[in-house]
Amino acid sequence: MNKKKWIVVAFALILLIASAFANKNKATMEDFLNQKQSAQLTGLLNNEPVYEEKVREEGSSDQRILVIPIEGAIGPTNASYNHELILDTIEQIRTDETIKAVLLEIDSPGGAVYHTREAYDLFKEVLAEHDIPVYASMGSMAASGGYYYAMLADKVYASPETITGSIGVIASSMNVEELYKKIGVKPQVFKSGDLKDIGSGAREMTDEEKKVMQGYIDEAFNRFVQVVTEGREMSEERVRELADGRIYTGTQAKENGLIDDLAYYRDVVEIIREENNLADAQVFEKIESYSNFNNFFPTGFMESETPDYAEQFDKILNRVEEETTPHLEYRWEGGL
Repeated sequence: MNKKKWIVVAFALILLIASAFANKNKATMEDFLNQKQSAQLTGLLNNEPVYEEKVREEGSSDQRILVIPIEGAIGPTNASYNHELILDTIEQIRTDETIKAVLLEIDSPGGAVYHTREAYDLFKEVLAEHDIPVYASMGSMAASGGYYYAMLADKVYASPETITGSIGVIASSMNVEELYKKIGVKPQVFKSGDLKDIGSGAREMTDEEKKVMQGYIDEAFNRFVQVVTEGREMSEERVRELADGRIYTGTQAKENGLIDDLAYYRDVVEIIREENNLADAQVFEKIESYSNFNNFFPTGFMESETPDYAEQFDKILNRVEEETTPHLEYRWEGGL
């Protein structure tokens, strides 16, 4: 890093610390270091997330309703879905006695099987230790993995227009063999077994590979069916009838027993208050106050000004490989 960039970094940190001190007015250094600003600065410098609580509706801090937003495609690469924040929030339920009810606010087409199941299992573990009422409010969409999340709730609500259902598993990829030929790229693979490069986008999949992939799909699908069977207290036979991958409107979902009733988020909050004697409860969520030190500056701030075309081409190939590799997902990939 050149001298000019170091000066900018140092100046930014000075401004951050000075701003924190100004907000504390007469606070001493010792007081400051024990406050939230210190934790935020530490997290920023260590490239670690820092979480804080955001009050949605004022009320008693002794009895609170925790809202957990499940937004966007489930997985590590979606900016609107913060998996680590969700896990951290679930963990708080384990020890925070002020949390009297939980509301899952879902607006998601689903996503990665691993991340969906990890959060689901952690929530189940916490609920086994700390019994607490859980509700789900579906927004415009709660399909596939989004519906999977809803199965954690004692009661599930949606609007008439909500897109939900899509109970199933999908893994898709692209065969870019002809594209590679056009741009003069010929992949070379050395492997220890015939199935080592299963799912490669550089060639057509063999019948054996398709059979193996279908086995993965079927196993994950069977787990999904069991989750719905348990969550909705339905027979497995009935769940399998409904779980052909199709989407349902909120109205259709209610008719088929996939949700409990039709209601918007604001109505569900009132239902929680009435059913759990929480008229004066505070409604809150957890948010990430700072992402990390890298996000404090514009994209590419520390990058070289000299273009490296070999590196750029390598990134393109990596991106193609990423897109062509099948990923097992509880996700609706249709369009309206």
